[in-house]
Amino acid sequence: MKVFPKNNYEFELTKGKTHAISELQKNTYITDSLTSQWTKKAFIGQVNENGFKIISSKRGRGAFCILEGKLKSQNGILEIRIHKAFRVMLSIVYLFPLIGFLIALFTKGKKIILSLIVPTLMSLIVFRFIFTEIAFRLMLKSGLNKLAGVIGIKKLKKRGTMQYMMS
Repeated sequence: MKVFPKNNYEFELTKGKTHAISELQKNTYITDSLTSQWTKKAFIGQVNENGFKIISSKRGRGAFCILEGKLKSQNGILEIRIHKAFRVMLSIVYLFPLIGFLIALFTKGKKIILSLIVPTLMSLIVFRFIFTEIAFRLMLKSGLNKLAGVIGIKKLKKRGTMQYMMS
């Protein structure tokens, strides 16, 4: 079981690598750090002749997912994962129920401790599999659609399934 979700894709470009890189450079605020900033461009990050490492420019939530891609002549690979800063914050949130359980373990009786096992596990499951997964999927879809529009992705493949993107 992965603590933090990550998706890998293969894609096919409509116009080729050089067009995709030039369009991505036009629509990216180039910086070394992947942090949210005020910009009118679609992405923030790094773009070079072989690939990119970008985040969405939406304030606050745009930095949740990092889109890292490598481009070849007509196709490429893409990895989408949760930004390291958000992984640290989510890890702290995941620890809250465990810390509460440990505090109760040392201060309360055995009957109360046994009754806290299920709520502790349920809160961990809710934080990971509902809140984190929903946020990741929403930001993934938003970032992927924006990227597909900018660089011209016509086919997107994830683990054996073919999804067609509008370009």
